[in-house]
Amino acid sequence: MSETRSTQHGRAEDFDSGRSEQTDARGVPAGIRRGDLGQDPASPLGRASGSPMVRRHLLAGELRRLRHAARLTHADIAARLDWPQAKISKIEGARQHVGVDAVIALADICHAASEHRDRLVALAHSARQRGWWESYRDVLSPDARQHIGFEAEAAAVQVFATEAVPELVQTAEYAAAIRAVRLADRSASEVERSLEVLRRRQQRVASGEVRLDLTLAESSLRREVGGRDVLERQRGRLRELARREDVTVRVLPFSTGALAADEPFSLLSFDLELPEAVVSTFGSSTSLIDDPAAVQNHRALLQRLQATALSPDDSIRWLDVAGTSPAVG
Repeated sequence: MSETRSTQHGRAEDFDSGRSEQTDARGVPAGIRRGDLGQDPASPLGRASGSPMVRRHLLAGELRRLRHAARLTHADIAARLDWPQAKISKIEGARQHVGVDAVIALADICHAASEHRDRLVALAHSARQRGWWESYRDVLSPDARQHIGFEAEAAAVQVFATEAVPELVQTAEYAAAIRAVRLADRSASEVERSLEVLRRRQQRVASGEVRLDLTLAESSLRREVGGRDVLERQRGRLRELARREDVTVRVLPFSTGALAADEPFSLLSFDLELPEAVVSTFGSSTSLIDDPAAVQNHRALLQRLQATALSPDDSIRWLDVAGTSPAVG
């Protein structure tokens, strides 16, 4: 999978939340959930389920807001620490890992309170851990790992699908049938590891850690991936999921006519102080976009598609009879 991260700053790794420095009554920096804070302020944050990649972006944003609150420029920091000015920019853009000593130095120069500094250090520890997806570098490109790193922290994922059922809800045999075609030039072991990655991504759906809202064009529910029986079992899986409180399924039947979009995309939302991000797919290329205007455009587009689709209840009824009719309006 070829994938790039696109932002309003034009750099794949620069993720700027654009918010001012804020703390709560305990001095907890904005963007860090209370549940992430253990009794020991130096304990790593989010070790169990948080994404180190997202923590790195959170840390970058916190350091940027801390510098702004201290009314210091990149040049001021660079001069006082005898660092290249570009290093400050890379740290604040999450384009460079930052060590604990560097975090302490930055916190001290910006006159951070001791508790605030300790929590930044804890965040730095968490950000330097390795996400599980890093163990699959043989089958995942850097951009694919970045996508999964952000998906792993998403509290909600809204998906518009056109020609295939979304990966997060694919059955094993449906996913294998797709990979048999798309990864035809890969070895059997590589295909199996790709499927293993998918199974691990789907664990958050199975456990209810992420809310799903799926808007599915009828074409994605009619294409006989793996054969008619495989497709019917995949639709059965969707029927099961659609009855869960944390999953919404909407069907866009052929009878709705032209669609407002041709290419599939997803909207990722977070409980943390992170803006929403869009995962846009075109062929084998995927872009992770956080530009506010682009995200707003995709959100509005998704709302139009959802308004055109059948209601969730009618969509379940559609799925109940889909296998008995060649076209259900």
